[in-house]
Amino acid sequence: MIPKDLVAASARPLILSILSAEGESYGYAIIQRVRELSEDRLNWTDGMLYPVLHRLEREGPIVAEWRASESGRQCK
Repeated sequence: MIPKDLVAASARPLILSILSAEGESYGYAIIQRVRELSEDRLNWTDGMLYPVLHRLEREGPIVAEWRASESGRQCK
């Protein structure tokens, strides 16, 4: 198991790396990609990811926008 402090410290660089390498993405897709890349050793939750995404948006490294998903629901 990966220590929680390492998971927390790695969240920001992992998110930015995934977005940089793969382009725009939704939170759920980022969670799945992290799980895939870590071979199921990192199992992020919405409650862990979204505060980091909101902080990154406030600080400027990412920009979020609302769009309709495939189901027609609005997603940020």
